[in-house]
Amino acid sequence: MARSLPRWMHEKHGAYYLVRRNKWHRLAGNLHDALVEYARLTSGGAQGALGELVSKALDDMKLTVASSTFKNYTTCSRRVLEAFAEFNPQQIRPHHVARFLDDNKSTPSMANLLRSFLKGVFQRAVRWGVVDSNPVRDIDQFKTGKRDRYITSDEYKRIRDNATPTLACLMDLAYITGQRMGDCRHIRYADISEAGVYVKQQKTGARVLIAMTPDLEEVISRAKMLHQSVKGLTLFHKRDGVPIPYGTLYHQWRKACDLAKVENANFHDIRAAAATDAKAQGLDSMTLLGHTTESSHKRYLRSKETKVAMPNRARKS
Repeated sequence: MARSLPRWMHEKHGAYYLVRRNKWHRLAGNLHDALVEYARLTSGGAQGALGELVSKALDDMKLTVASSTFKNYTTCSRRVLEAFAEFNPQQIRPHHVARFLDDNKSTPSMANLLRSFLKGVFQRAVRWGVVDSNPVRDIDQFKTGKRDRYITSDEYKRIRDNATPTLACLMDLAYITGQRMGDCRHIRYADISEAGVYVKQQKTGARVLIAMTPDLEEVISRAKMLHQSVKGLTLFHKRDGVPIPYGTLYHQWRKACDLAKVENANFHDIRAAAATDAKAQGLDSMTLLGHTTESSHKRYLRSKETKVAMPNRARKS
């Protein structure tokens, strides 16, 4: 864990500490607040100047990006502060950024996330007068292969058969509605009516009212039965009424896939299957998923059939 934190910062017993000269100074119980306090205590040096900028940028990002994106950016901040520990913001040049991203190119999606975070930090730095230009602006993203995984009905059934009751309900809700895991697990009782289920997507802010159908009504009823004695604000919650953490569901999904012997399956692939199957049935899959452009929607459509190519006729003399 220490390798992924800034210099002199350590995690111990669920809290973060600044350790210098063998003295442990408690920063905070969560990473974001710890980074803010870390920047304050180490200000004056190169790391402090960058830490202060990163903390201020994170505060601003928290107001403008989806919660899932913000969590990813918080993770990115640790890598950035570790990699640029000897730099202040004004010293960071495009070739420094390129080298940093090249060091992470083994996982292109992570490298692109780091680039996005750094670009956002320096966009704010330019606006705040900290630097004159954005060193990330001319650094291209890495190309990532298009995911074409389609979870078949048989694979879906096998995973579902090995899932916890909560995960099975969440899978069904995600498939029926075509929504992301995060949006499904945050559906509130107040969002459910006779007309359907209202969803405001966390990632894009798109608003969708999914019409109530017998299948949708049935899965909602099953979800309500999971913890009858305790009622939280959200449809899916723990025994104490608190929403179920993403990490818990992620581990349940991985375990169910392992038991079902289904490889290379992500929960998000259910959304692609929902889009593909809805379109095949003649439904408005684009509206169901909350997409506003054909290009973004097409990324979710999977071809379930192998195209048959007719060969040429033989050349005859």
